[in-house]
Amino acid sequence: EKMSDQSPSKRYAIDLISAATAAFSVAPFITIVDRSITENASGRRKLGDALVSEFKSFVTRPHMFIRSPAFAWIFGLYFVTYTAANSIDTTCSILKRDPQIPKFIGTSAINMFTCICKDRAFARMFGVGSPRPMPSISYGLFATRDSLTIAASFNAPSIVAKKLREKYPEMSQRKSEVIAQIGCPAFVQFFSTPLHLFGLDFYNKPDVSFASRVAFVSREYLKSTFARIGRIGPAFGIGGVENKMVRESNQKNRSSFWNWGS
Repeated sequence: EKMSDQSPSKRYAIDLISAATAAFSVAPFITIVDRSITENASGRRKLGDALVSEFKSFVTRPHMFIRSPAFAWIFGLYFVTYTAANSIDTTCSILKRDPQIPKFIGTSAINMFTCICKDRAFARMFGVGSPRPMPSISYGLFATRDSLTIAASFNAPSIVAKKLREKYPEMSQRKSEVIAQIGCPAFVQFFSTPLHLFGLDFYNKPDVSFASRVAFVSREYLKSTFARIGRIGPAFGIGGVENKMVRESNQKNRSSFWNWGS
């Protein structure tokens, strides 16, 4: 059964299953990295110490790890993000419309709102001192960071993959898509990580000078950038590839479980 021949309900069901599968597979690693970066920025623990401790917790007590609030936040964040991207793609396909702009706007809005809520929760859970309101400038910095990430994760890969095939005609479509899907979200972290660090610093140290914030971001930039590249690889790179492959395999498989009633 071709994708275009499937009923909308089957296609949306595939979108949900694909999103849940991808989100669950990448959530453990992203939970570990996000918590560690947040604790490092607040001064609670060094980045390396936090990473080792949280990896050990996941390996030795996985049943407790996946029941934690931190894991629930990350799984929920990527489940709704992948679901938004998938369902907008499907809707545009049904309506025969270009999905690029609707997907960017819709996915950005949902991801941005959920990610900022997650960042607020993580800052409160893994910061130092008593929880306090997140300053408006942190929300703005996080929103800008997420717009860059969404554009690099859901819009840029198809454009970059096409350019790669034009430059290297011998490259297969699948290879160009995988390279672009993993490379674009990773590359943008060199620009978005300072926004993330500034946002956390405004929350953790509301009264310090701007020069102090620049010194903090400069000091933490490289290790935080590579940690976020390691995080974003699974989040939108590997997870994005898995999400796409699960969708396509279900949409093209005539004997799929989803072809009920055929």
